[in-house]
Amino acid sequence: MPEEVALTGGRVTPGVVRIGDTVRRPMIGERSEIHALLRHFERLGFSAVPRFLGVDEMEREILTFLPGDVPDNLGHFDEPTLRAAGALLRTFHDASTGFAVVVAAAAEVMCHNDWGPPNAVFRDGCPVGIIDFDTARPGLRLWDLGYSAASWIDLGDPAYTGAEQVSRLSAFAAGYGHPDCSVELIAAFCLARRAALAAVGRTKGDLALAEWSEASLRWATEHMTEQLLPTGMLP
Repeated sequence: MPEEVALTGGRVTPGVVRIGDTVRRPMIGERSEIHALLRHFERLGFSAVPRFLGVDEMEREILTFLPGDVPDNLGHFDEPTLRAAGALLRTFHDASTGFAVVVAAAAEVMCHNDWGPPNAVFRDGCPVGIIDFDTARPGLRLWDLGYSAASWIDLGDPAYTGAEQVSRLSAFAAGYGHPDCSVELIAAFCLARRAALAAVGRTKGDLALAEWSEASLRWATEHMTEQLLPTGMLP
């Protein structure tokens, strides 16, 4: 068997390795739903996600390797990249609408729930692949968009003005391109997801997560609300 090479970049689950053109990933918890989701995408020919190939002798799931680079964390991305990230999420969502779990839950789509730069595979500076489906659940497009957009624009980063972040958020929304998902609604769900993340942090005793989320929420409310007020969507 080819040599095991530890994968770096992104927020990699410990023990994830590459063997040839495959990735071996320790299974944490029940994974049958995620495996079924990847098989669903394979049947549709959706190539932006890994293929599930089975389980090896060490009880690790075997996935196809998506070549490219994965950022270590959130970062500064230009508007064409943000549009590409939004467009890729749209194709992911649209491909998930017929998935049996989504249909059974009477949901809109399968939400990735962690679609940010550390779970994106880049080639030539453009996000082309989506990885890590540990948090994927059926839900609303806007619920996933709120988390994703906030991650990609790094909501709360003081390196940008409020107007600049509204413009960047607009680029992400334009890339997603769904008539029911306006930039104003996505902005509202960005705030909702940050508030939810802060609550989770408080509940779990993760004060760093809670304080980071709350600071991001305050910044967005103070600096972006005025830009969006003419629509009446935000207080």
